[in-house]
Amino acid sequence: MSADRPAQPYGGAGGHEEGRGDGEDVDARYHREVDDPATWDDDAYALIGPVEAHGRGVDLGLLLVRGGSLALVPHGLHKAFDMPAFTQAVAGSFVGAQAPEVIAWVVMLGQVGLPLLLAIGLFTRPAAFLLAAMMSAIWALMFAVRLDYTVLGPQGELTGENALLYVALALPLVFTGAGRWSLDSLRTAGRP
Repeated sequence: MSADRPAQPYGGAGGHEEGRGDGEDVDARYHREVDDPATWDDDAYALIGPVEAHGRGVDLGLLLVRGGSLALVPHGLHKAFDMPAFTQAVAGSFVGAQAPEVIAWVVMLGQVGLPLLLAIGLFTRPAAFLLAAMMSAIWALMFAVRLDYTVLGPQGELTGENALLYVALALPLVFTGAGRWSLDSLRTAGRP
């Protein structure tokens, strides 16, 4: 460990937000570029310090994944414009028969609101978890519990593959977060 580094990774006794003591801002403290040697003066600090090391393309990739969830918004808007018909369809399902109006509104708001939260990167981890859970439940209740369920459809596609693709799109964001190009990054002072 170099002499200009403090003994504790966060700079102060107890890990406060003051930084490392050398005037470094909070965002730069948490996000280091892998290919930027000026920020990596020894490998030990990368192992013990509050560092998230990734290349510059990761934030663009996370932005594109978050933006991909916007394809779900037209589905929710379609349901919103014809809510009585959607409520009738929900009432015909196993779970929806208990409270069709409530479930219809929850699904519609989830299909519109959660992708918008993901796209702007606000509350990304909980929104991604809720979106993945909602789409998993939709797949399970609409496809997996049917008596005539088959894994593959007539054209070789997975049965209910659209819902499964939204699960696959949202689930990684639960673990990675939104990245630096998001409102979460501003809200949490750059912490992952």
